[in-house]
Amino acid sequence: MFLLLLFYSIVASVFTFGKQLTCYALPFFSIGVRLAPGGIIFLAYFYCFNRRNFVFKNSYIPLIAGYALTAFCMDIFRLIALQYVPASNAALIFCTGPLIAAFFSWLFLHEKFDKHKIIALIIGVVGMLPLLMADIKIGSIDNSIILIAYFGVLLSTLSKVLCGIISKILLEEQECPLSFCLGWGMLTGGILSFIFSLCFETWNPVPINNLEPALQLMAFLFFTHTLIAYPLYSYLVTKYTVTLVTFGQLSVPFIAAILGYLFYNQPIGLNFFISLLILSASFWLFYKEELYLLSERR
Repeated sequence: MFLLLLFYSIVASVFTFGKQLTCYALPFFSIGVRLAPGGIIFLAYFYCFNRRNFVFKNSYIPLIAGYALTAFCMDIFRLIALQYVPASNAALIFCTGPLIAAFFSWLFLHEKFDKHKIIALIIGVVGMLPLLMADIKIGSIDNSIILIAYFGVLLSTLSKVLCGIISKILLEEQECPLSFCLGWGMLTGGILSFIFSLCFETWNPVPINNLEPALQLMAFLFFTHTLIAYPLYSYLVTKYTVTLVTFGQLSVPFIAAILGYLFYNQPIGLNFFISLLILSASFWLFYKEELYLLSERR
């Protein structure tokens, strides 16, 4: 469970520091800078240590293409939305992932989903309502733009779930090596990001308006999210069910709130602790059922 906590701490930092990055650099370029070099690093690593197996099978093509597209969509929809949505709100919407993961895992991976997990997920959704109600505020931005931004977070969450499912199929059913899968997926997603950046963003000379803080944030997100979180997520979805891994993202808004308090002095209200209490019950029920299923498999 430590690895799950580490992974979602990194994810939470993406919301907190990713929103800050949108103040200094445009989204397509920011994603390309993270994904493309990451893909090259993973491919170079695989080529150096496993050169004989550096073979791109035809069966990999649609899956790696899907992996690259979902990874790209996950990052771009989230980063664009963070220009208009508070990081804590985006993290809360991101927590709808367990519902999406449960449905798609049942549909495509035939994972068991009984009434106890349904109850746990319902409690989890109810637990987020106090924090969500406290965070939503009427601002100066047009309401239609805000609604579109929230929809973008939902699309990012859906892409995250699909990315995990495709990764699980590649690693387990196709037996595609992890670094090979990550390398081609990231490189393809990064190239796609740069193409969109050249088409829709202003290069003068690059889409950055404040170089020093932008480079610092990009470097942090590159090493934590690209080099650590991506392979870690691919490992976690092979060790645990996709639903459990995705359900862990309910911790993201709370970690994001703590990071916001520590780095940007954002206060944590009473509703935060109410949600924490309710979600703790949800976590307990869900994890108890997951342990029971694991014992049955043994």
